[in-house]
This record gives sequence, C-alpha cells and structure tokens, in this order.
Amino acid sequence: MKPTIRKDPLGCVLIIGAFNFPFVLTLGPLLGAIAAGNTVVVKPSEVSPHCAAVIQEIIEAALDPTCVSVVQGSVPETKALLDERWDKICFTGSARVGRIVAQAAAPKLTPVLLELGGRNPAFVTKRADLRLVARRLLWGKTFNAGQICISQNYILVDREVVDQLVVEFERAIKEYYPNGAKASPDYSRIINEGAFQRIKQMVDNTKGKILLGGSMDEKEKFIEPTVVLVDSTEDSLITEESFGPIITLLPVSNLDEAIRIANDVDGTPLALYPFGSKEETAKVLSSVRSGGASVNDSYMHVSVANLPFGGVGESGTGCYHGRSSFDAFTHQRSITSTPGWVERILSIRYPPYIGKLGKYKAASLKSPNFNRAGERTYGLLEWITWFITFGKGPNRSGAARATAAALGK
Repeated sequence: MKPTIRKDPLGCVLIIGAFNFPFVLTLGPLLGAIAAGNTVVVKPSEVSPHCAAVIQEIIEAALDPTCVSVVQGSVPETKALLDERWDKICFTGSARVGRIVAQAAAPKLTPVLLELGGRNPAFVTKRADLRLVARRLLWGKTFNAGQICISQNYILVDREVVDQLVVEFERAIKEYYPNGAKASPDYSRIINEGAFQRIKQMVDNTKGKILLGGSMDEKEKFIEPTVVLVDSTEDSLITEESFGPIITLLPVSNLDEAIRIANDVDGTPLALYPFGSKEETAKVLSSVRSGGASVNDSYMHVSVANLPFGGVGESGTGCYHGRSSFDAFTHQRSITSTPGWVERILSIRYPPYIGKLGKYKAASLKSPNFNRAGERTYGLLEWITWFITFGKGPNRSGAARATAAALGK
C-alpha cells in the first residue's frame, strides 16, 4: 500500500520577533518556515527599531515579496495581525504577551510556537568546581547585559560554599572587565528606559544583601554586574525574571532543598544549569522539568545548531532550530495508496460478515508475542525465519550452534 509521510507546508505563518537578539530570533524561524514552503509575514520587534529596519531591508532585497513580507509597528499593528487567520504563529517574548498570542490564536484553533523564557535556576553543590561555576555563570548573566531569556535567574548554592563562590565571582569580574564593566567595549547596555527602571526597581526592592557591584547609570542605561545574596523565594529578585545582569544567590542546605525550591518557584523553566557530580546532575534532570539544560555551563545547548530549542509548560510550547525548524512549520500528512489487485484480500471487510470472522482475524489482528506471564512466545513463521537467518541479535548463530550440538551427539 506504499504508506508514506508527505511533508506539506502549513500555509501562511506569522512570525513575531524579539528585541534582544532581533536577527537570530526573527530570521531563524523564518528560515524554517520558508524551507518548509510556507508564505510568511514577519513582525520585527519595535523595541529595537534600527534592527527591525535592517531586517525589512534584507527581506525585501533578497526574498519574493509575494511569499515573505514585513509589517512594522507596535501594539496596535500586532493586535491587528493577530486578528487575522494564520496557519501558525511563532512568537518569542514574555509569558504575559505569550498568553495574549495564545488567546488570540485559540478561537481559530491556530497552532502556536511560543518561546517565553522563565525563571531559570542554576544548581551549585559542594562538589562543583567553583572557579568554573563563576566564570561560566558570570558570562551567561553579563552577555548582552543579561537580556537573554535562557540565562539563569537565580543560583541555588550550597550554603557551605557561598563565600567561596562570591570570591570566584569577584575574581571573574575583574578578569572579564579589568577597567570596570562601564568602560568595557564588551559590555552591553539595557535596551531602553522602561527596562532599566524595571530592573532597578527589582534591585531597590530586594531584601537581600548586595555583595558585588550595584552601581547604575540611568543616562547610559548601564547596570553593573551585581551579585546579591537573598534568603527567601519571595524576594523581588526571584519572584520575577530579572532579564538583566543581576546574579542572585539563594543558599540551600542540600540538593533536595534546591530541587524543592526550583519546582516551587517555576516548575517549567526554559532552561536549568546543574553544577556538581554526575549523580547530582542526574538527580536534578530527573526531578526538575525544563525546556533544555546545560550541564556545567551556560546555555551551551542552544549553541548546538541541530538541537531543538523550545520551552515546556509556562516557558513555551513547540521548538525549532535545525531540522526542528523545518518540522515546526510542516504538516506530516500520512498517505496510503491501495492498488486494485488487493481487492480480493480486502473483500473480507465488506458485509455480510457471517462466516468471515476467522479470515478477518487472520488478516488483520496481530497476535501478541508474549504470554500472560510476560514471557516471549514464538510463532511458526518466527521459528522458520530464525533458522533460515541463523538467528537474530544475540542469537545470530543459534541455528549453527543447534546443528553442531545435534551432530556432536
């Protein structure tokens, strides 16, 4: 019957990009959508308008305008787009706006791909290499000034190594920015005034202790890498996603406590980062759900081009990157083609059915290959095949051994 799976384009796709990595987070899904054969409308983020203009310039210069078009604008334009009928909507951004997108798609049963971020935890045990932890988590939280949806939002660290970890953070900050972060050409600024004030308010409202950094410059929208020690999951730096260069440390007594806290704070983060032994890492990965994870590093899993990237639960739905980008915008259409010569065999499915039960069972019902005790059973055809092929798998030479044994008697 030649069963096949035909990969069909979904149709017309809406892609709503994000400001923090405007090219990657907009053009990345676009590549998958057009590779799958869809037409696409791209809505770049208005928060990074210069990048949005360049994206439009690239698309209009390189792609067929009847297949891919760009719509610029902010909230009114986005709402107008969401009122239209789409075959899929891809959105990257906050969970709050993600819910708005999902609600707009629901009445039309439009499938969505949502990458929403989350309050991502890092786990640091006594068995972790603290020098490595500090270097990698500092990089993860200061790259792009921490405006990364997959960076850790807080670090659950064994209280016995808190002081040493802070020392290593201080050392790493001096290595990365020997003349200070503000003077470094490698250190970014916060995207706009609103984002700056939001992060500043989170720091102002914390009941924790600022151990390193803390300086800010509103005019430049600069926030120094800041290490804060908190003692409660109700602290402002944990109840919200900081989306900035704030390194929040929450001491714990053991890994079990860390796992419990992580599940209480956000049971489905976009990513998590365990630092410790193999056994401890395995326990974290089996106890806390997440969209992805990087063991002993910051978001390495996202840099591997062929790995699917996406959230789970409240951190999003669906995934893309590599082959997954093609699959995300494709309908897998199952197809069979039944030739006329099998009609004699298929005639048992037509009424009247009296007298056909035995034939129907023989033709369509496959018997299980195990008994009620769960033991493997073999039919006549399996035994014949087994001897013809001299066994399969670990019994590949079974027939040869049986023959040799018989001849040896």
